[in-house]
Amino acid sequence: MKTLLRISTIGLFPLALAACNQASEPAPDATTAVASPTAPTLKLPVSLNAAMVSMVDHSADYIFALGNDDLPRTDRDWLLVRNSAYEMMLAGAVTQIPGTGAFDEQWTSNSEWQTLAKQLTAHGAEALKLAEARSTNVEQWQALGDRLVQTCLQCHEKFKPEIPSEGILKGSTERQSRGESIFR
Repeated sequence: MKTLLRISTIGLFPLALAACNQASEPAPDATTAVASPTAPTLKLPVSLNAAMVSMVDHSADYIFALGNDDLPRTDRDWLLVRNSAYEMMLAGAVTQIPGTGAFDEQWTSNSEWQTLAKQLTAHGAEALKLAEARSTNVEQWQALGDRLVQTCLQCHEKFKPEIPSEGILKGSTERQSRGESIFR
């Protein structure tokens, strides 16, 4: 019992000492500005163009497929649609962070860019709701796809009216090029 008491006392001593040291420091008054450490600057390891082509183009394929009456048939298909919705949501967040592209800093510092990026996240959230409900309402998927296209067009017209992807292109799949279902 004495050993346990001794170990407890020894273990609590550093905590008591730390509490005393904190109590002896004056509390900052409400009018004094407290310096906060600056957060590190976050930068993507790729250009925003590469991020958009890989994330937005890929996830949009599934939204457009359902809007074109190419509906999922299996649990795996619905998982692909749900994951694409998540990817669209993430793409909206990712495109708010500058990457390695020549104009990335300029674009991400623009409030209109930020608004359009947040719209991507909103489109992804809407797709997620539809995917989780396993909605086969083609009109809803089509309307969502139309809103997504409008967001992309607004962004490209304002920020990237020339070759939109700096040559970073996503090739269509062989099935899509033959007009076959994306879900096979």
